[in-house]
Amino acid sequence: MGRIADPVLRRFTARYLPKLVRRYRPELVLAFGSRVRGDALAESDLDLLIVSERFGAMPFLARASTVLVDLDPPFAVDLLCYTPEEFRRKREELGIVSLALEEGLPLPARAARPQRRPARTG
Repeated sequence: MGRIADPVLRRFTARYLPKLVRRYRPELVLAFGSRVRGDALAESDLDLLIVSERFGAMPFLARASTVLVDLDPPFAVDLLCYTPEEFRRKREELGIVSLALEEGLPLPARAARPQRRPARTG
């Protein structure tokens, strides 16, 4: 991933994305909207699409608010939270998900795994 120009997106990626990855183990985190296009105003929110198996245990309408409470970002965030199955269905429809896929910026959605040390020989 190249350098992120938008300061809110850069701050989210550095400070809040690691927590999101630890708690929700997403398959995909996609930033989209004005902060990715580069036409955001100071008060513009950050639009994110998150795909995680962990959302399957939550009512659909509770997902975004639960993630926002967990992350507690000091800036406005608008979330679309889907299970992998829901996302597969939604990506085929015309709407916000297909728009997010067209213009979106994938964020690193996997926690860094510790590297295994090679076995000692000898």
